[in-house]
Amino acid sequence: MTESNGPEPIDIISPATGEITGHADRTTIHAEGHWHQVFHCLVLRPKEGTIVLQRRAQTKMAFPGLLDLSVTGHLASGETPLQGLREYEEELGVPIAPDVLISLGTRLLADDNGEGRNREMVHLFFVLDDRPLTDYRPPATEVDGLVEITADDFLTILSDPTAMATCSTTSSAAPTKPSHQSISQRDLVEGSDGYWVVLAVMAKRALSGETLLAI
Repeated sequence: MTESNGPEPIDIISPATGEITGHADRTTIHAEGHWHQVFHCLVLRPKEGTIVLQRRAQTKMAFPGLLDLSVTGHLASGETPLQGLREYEEELGVPIAPDVLISLGTRLLADDNGEGRNREMVHLFFVLDDRPLTDYRPPATEVDGLVEITADDFLTILSDPTAMATCSTTSSAAPTKPSHQSISQRDLVEGSDGYWVVLAVMAKRALSGETLLAI
C-alpha cells in the first residue's frame, strides 16, 4: 500500500526485532523482498464519523489511481516512525504536529502486489482532525484527490464486493470544489491479511470514542 519516491536508501530490518541489518534502494528492497519500515496514517473526522482516503496519482508505480490510506510512505534510512510524519505535508499539503498522532502500534505485512515483493513493518497512526476536505492541498504529483467515507459505509464495501458507497471527494486540480462519487471495494489498493478490515474496525472505535486496540 506504500510507495516512496527518490533514490534515498532504505533500512533493511529484522522482522523479529526491528534491528537494522543493512541498507538498499527501493528497487532492490522490493525486488529481493527485504523487510523494511513504512509510515501509515489514517485521518478521521470525529464530528462527521468519516475516514479520509487519498486517491493515488496516476503516475505512481504501484496502484495508480486507486484509493489508499490518507498518508503512506517508506521510512528513509535512519528515520524513526515519527519522522515519517514528513509524508503528511508532502501528500496532503498541510502541516501537522507530532503530538496529534495516535499510535496503533506495528504490523507485519507481506504480499507480492504493487512494486514487487513487499515485506513491510507498518507503523500505523490515526489523526483526529475535523478540517474539511477542501482545506487540504494535496500535490497532483503525489495524490489525484481525496475521498471521505463514513466508517459504516467503509465496513459495508469491505464486507460485500458488490456494494457501493457514495462519498464526498475533491481533486488535486480543484481542491476547493467538492463533489460526490460512488466507490466500491474494487477502488481500493489491494490489501493483505485483512488489513483494510482492521483499519475500518479501529477507525470506527476511534470515531465512537472507544478504547483503541493495537493492530
